[in-house]
Amino acid sequence: MVQRAHSHDDVYDRQIRLWGADAQKRMMSARVLYINLTGVTCEIMKNLVLAGIAAVVCDDRPYPEAVREMPCFFFHAEEMEKAMLPESNEGAEPDAKKAKRVPASVASVIQPKVDELNPLLSGRNSIEERALASLSDDYFSQFDAIVASRLTVPEAKRISSSLQKADVGKLFIVTDTFGFDGCAQLDFGNSHTYRRELGKDKFSDLLNIEPYISMVDMLDVPLAGVKSRWDKEVPRTLVLHRLLMDYWGYCKNGKNNQMRKFASFSDEWLSTNNLTTVGESFDLTHMTEIADHPEMSPVSAVLGGILGNEVIKSLTGKGEPANNIMLFNGLDGSCRSFLLNA
Repeated sequence: MVQRAHSHDDVYDRQIRLWGADAQKRMMSARVLYINLTGVTCEIMKNLVLAGIAAVVCDDRPYPEAVREMPCFFFHAEEMEKAMLPESNEGAEPDAKKAKRVPASVASVIQPKVDELNPLLSGRNSIEERALASLSDDYFSQFDAIVASRLTVPEAKRISSSLQKADVGKLFIVTDTFGFDGCAQLDFGNSHTYRRELGKDKFSDLLNIEPYISMVDMLDVPLAGVKSRWDKEVPRTLVLHRLLMDYWGYCKNGKNNQMRKFASFSDEWLSTNNLTTVGESFDLTHMTEIADHPEMSPVSAVLGGILGNEVIKSLTGKGEPANNIMLFNGLDGSCRSFLLNA
């Protein structure tokens, strides 16, 4: 029996019924840049690649060291252990026998695994093995959305500024999970428009995000004075995410040479930012553990699914976007929006 080759319409039939043919075409022509793979960004990427959205992975970190603690089905423990073993050099000189493999980048290792997820995207997925710091500001504006983890505050500001300068109105998400908590900071761009869902197949006229706050402005907001109708003080999950971003920056600058631990860094950071009262609710022992090994698979999976939907809403212009912080609580499974106003 000759099997008929599956067309795009066959494969994406359910999505076309859900979002419409025009929305599916937009998704299939889009590319999303993923910077620094983590459990949550891998979940986003998996969901979007299966939906027909091409992925470009920027992660020059060495494999498998950078992902050994990462909860992700892309990387298997046996495979990583094998990658850690020295190459077999039978018959070689004694010094050559001691040599280990030159570490591959995380991006190069994951590329064939991403291609395997959705063969219809063959040739459209790609990798960027250059370091983030070496990429020009113009580089980021070519993508329809950017999803990043393990960024420092200056790195996030630089990407956001480059998108603002290009005035391209592209979605930029910075997200991480830590223990049972997860946080995402979202910038849809000041020119993003959307249609609010009013019912089955019914949408509003084009709307703008109000109020719109760029990622740069969000990261400049002093957290000590942040509150909302439901929050009498700044949410602790947001504080912890910002603390970790600054801590990762401290480590990247080569200052973490075992002389200062995360606990002492956090004490000084909380005091400097007038957040000591909020910090009193933190378990420093627990915080020290999650600073090095922060991710849990269920938290990454659920938050990744939620954020994947935000990317689809951005690409299709259908559905009200989350403005501009998302806070996930793994203990009760809740995820809520929080408006961080400048």
